[in-house]
Amino acid sequence: MRLDILTIAFTTSIVFITQSIAIFVQYKVNKTYRGIGLWFIGSILLSLGFICMIALNIKELRILAILANPFVILGQIFLYLGIIKFIEASESRWITILYYISFIVLYFSFIFLKNDILGRSITVSFFSGLISLMTAHKLFYKRKKIISNSENFVIGILSFYSCFHFLRILVILGLPSVNSYVDLEQYQIQVITFLVPIISSILWTFGFVIMVNQRLNLENFEEKEKLRLVFNTSIDAKLITRVSDGLVIDVNDIFLKLTEYTREEVIGNSILSIKFWENKEERENYINEFREKEFVENKEYIFKLKNGKRVVGLLNGNRTHFNSIPYIITSIHDITNRKIAEKEIWESKELYHSILNASPDNITISDLEGNILMVSPAGKTMFGYSQDIDDTKLDLDILHFLIPQDRERAKKKHEDMFMGKNTGPNEYTGLRLDGSIFSMEVNTNFIFNKEGKPDKMIFSVRDISDRKQSEEKIAQLIKQLETERNIAELNSITDSLTGLANRRYFDEALRKEFNRVKRSGAPLSLIMFDVDYFKKFNDTYGHLKGDSCLRQIGITLKSAIQRKYDIVARYGGEEFVIILPETNLEGALLLAEKIRSLVEALEILHDKSDVSKFITVSLGIVTAHITSLEKPENLISKADEAMYKAKNMGRNQSFGIELL
Repeated sequence: MRLDILTIAFTTSIVFITQSIAIFVQYKVNKTYRGIGLWFIGSILLSLGFICMIALNIKELRILAILANPFVILGQIFLYLGIIKFIEASESRWITILYYISFIVLYFSFIFLKNDILGRSITVSFFSGLISLMTAHKLFYKRKKIISNSENFVIGILSFYSCFHFLRILVILGLPSVNSYVDLEQYQIQVITFLVPIISSILWTFGFVIMVNQRLNLENFEEKEKLRLVFNTSIDAKLITRVSDGLVIDVNDIFLKLTEYTREEVIGNSILSIKFWENKEERENYINEFREKEFVENKEYIFKLKNGKRVVGLLNGNRTHFNSIPYIITSIHDITNRKIAEKEIWESKELYHSILNASPDNITISDLEGNILMVSPAGKTMFGYSQDIDDTKLDLDILHFLIPQDRERAKKKHEDMFMGKNTGPNEYTGLRLDGSIFSMEVNTNFIFNKEGKPDKMIFSVRDISDRKQSEEKIAQLIKQLETERNIAELNSITDSLTGLANRRYFDEALRKEFNRVKRSGAPLSLIMFDVDYFKKFNDTYGHLKGDSCLRQIGITLKSAIQRKYDIVARYGGEEFVIILPETNLEGALLLAEKIRSLVEALEILHDKSDVSKFITVSLGIVTAHITSLEKPENLISKADEAMYKAKNMGRNQSFGIELL
């Protein structure tokens, strides 16, 4: 079969352009999903690759043909990266860059170093199969259960595509040498090479679209379920009705429980037909206010239940749209009992007393100026008054029971109430008859008369002293735990004997300084020293004296090291180390000599020393430009060598070396 490369390459490029358009549409619709933009770029690059193949038969544009396969491989890499982003997997960008660089090097070596068509074909098939296999592998191990069917479909297509290219390599290895792509056209494998990408790309694009739509559908379903959960778990009755005619499209379980209607009796019918509103004019007022403001807040209406009973509901309404049609989400809070209670309280002052006497809580009623009218027995007990006292003879206002510091704040809360603001529960410090104080929580509300105007105020008061004490104890415990944690962190990096930094802190500090000065090129000096003949000292004077000696040396080092970024640490036993960032050898030697002199000046008696009758130290100093060293351990090793050089030279001295 003779292959017309121009025709099939043109056809393939058209296919990929069409797929690019399809993926671009998905990208514009679903920009929140990562990776779709990379799929689009990959499809464009694949299209460019096959368009460049057309240039093979056009003499003036033949030079572009060498870019065809690089575009194709780069397009596959972008598809691979898009899959990784879409499934929220991770991949180092340097790995994919390395793959592409490796391909470019091999591919162009078979053009410019040795013109080998079969070599180029094998290179293209190998990397195309490898990238397809990598993509299928990522999808397989990062499959999401919710879209696994579409992912399995794409995995199958990519696996087939990968296997085809590896099979093509085996076929090409068995072919004789060819001098041009025209010679390669006579083989059947070359025909299949152009047909397989067309079929595979159509199928994997189809799979990509299904993956996106499955994910989108599932997320839409989950979002609807969340909204339905919020709708159904509300403590208030809720219903959704069409603004134009009151058609009910949904109600929650609380609504059904309140009204005793079934869902079938309500949904699909007009709210007017089930005669839920006691007064049609009230509904008209509700709808008119809703149309004017697009919301209704805290309006009281009377509703008729299925069994004929009436309830008073506190109604709130908000606008929503479904398919561009306006609907009202109405929330009804049953306040029937509250309204009955308010009416009874208004009608009977004796009922007030009955309620107050029966209440285990402190309930106090005052006029609008705060003058106390009635107090429950629990309230009298809370504030230290006798139960026998007549409420009307208290002759006190509500602020009298607060400490002076809280009274202005309480007045402000009362003013906010009159302005219609929700003040919520408030905490104050209460004042008893005997002058003792306690913490309390106060809830305040109005009592309305039959005209609906505020007539009195009612206060519900709770003693929260125990709760406040518990909160204080918890706060103290947290503070104590934080202090203990800080102490523990400090102890973990401090040598318990000398109070200096320990070996662990030194190792980490040296590593950080090593890396820092390696970037800056500044010198870094390290002093390492130990106590001369310390074992003899311990054997002669005992370990307690030895510990005391090391502590004195530690104190001396703290006073000798002046710069805040220099680090002195106990390295182990009687060995000490000092990190001196940005310090040359001359400066390090001066400091070392200062330390040696200060230690000897301590005049800690050491009769068994061969160099002095007092404790002395031998110091090794190394100064290095870190670019000459590979790791911090090299610096420690050199300092150790310098210290032993000082010992070999007779001890009680320092020896320094500089590494260039």
